[in-house]
Amino acid sequence: MKTIRTYLAGIALLLTPAVSNAQALPFTIADVDPVILAKGGTGLTETGSVSHAAFTNAAAIPFSEAALDVAAGYTMWQPGAAKTGILNAAGAAKFNDRLGVSAGLYYGMHPSYDITDGTGASDGTFRPSDLHAAVGVAYKFLPNMSAGVNLGYASSTLAQGHSYGTVAADLFVMAKFSQIKVAAGVSNVLGTVRSATGQEFCIPGSIALGAGYEKEFGQKHQVEADLDFDYFFSGWTAASLGAEYTFDDLVSFRAGYRYGGDSPIPSFASVGAGVKFSGVKLNLAYVMASSPMKNTLALSLGYSF
Repeated sequence: MKTIRTYLAGIALLLTPAVSNAQALPFTIADVDPVILAKGGTGLTETGSVSHAAFTNAAAIPFSEAALDVAAGYTMWQPGAAKTGILNAAGAAKFNDRLGVSAGLYYGMHPSYDITDGTGASDGTFRPSDLHAAVGVAYKFLPNMSAGVNLGYASSTLAQGHSYGTVAADLFVMAKFSQIKVAAGVSNVLGTVRSATGQEFCIPGSIALGAGYEKEFGQKHQVEADLDFDYFFSGWTAASLGAEYTFDDLVSFRAGYRYGGDSPIPSFASVGAGVKFSGVKLNLAYVMASSPMKNTLALSLGYSF
């Protein structure tokens, strides 16, 4: 029988189930969209960029000014130590003022580790990976209120012949009144994972609330402030606060802070920026935190119209 020797404790956040309260697949609540990540992970009422709505809140799509919003990116998770890379591609579209759809895919690639056989001899290497795919649909049933649902599948392959996965769903309602946006729902629910020993683990689901305020000054200045709050069914709580300033719909600057408490995604501060020209968007985010998110950097290139 093969035995596995690992040396990468730094990637435990994304690679292994959280020990506390038996939570599995914690990467399902990690943000890789640089627009959201730069604002401390505040994404529930994000309407300026809805490309990743399949992983946040599909109900935001009908309130977006864009008919189509797509993006592809790469996240370097703690590049100085764990060297984990996450490829992602996502998009959202509106068919009219009421109906919207979204889809997305994340693929996480962790550092390889050595494999040894029962005698201790080298038997090659293995590279663990994570996969998270989701689709969503939204419908505005009142002039200022919408509902959205996401359905996804997440899996983690830890070793040769050892992988596990589950479905996950989000359900939200959202309202917008002039410059104020609010959202409420449940995030990352339905999924459970059964280990090789038969023990069952839940994924980190939560009751989620979000609020946002946006204001235009003159014709070239826009500011936005966002607040998200999660109460996890395991008893954890987390909150995020973010802000964004945009000049002439051309360049944006963002900053935020997340209080993670005991949740799988720890506390961190973040900053970021973006440029947009003729519908083409380039965004980046940088995370300032202790391990395991130290120096995380996210980049994306997108298009919207």
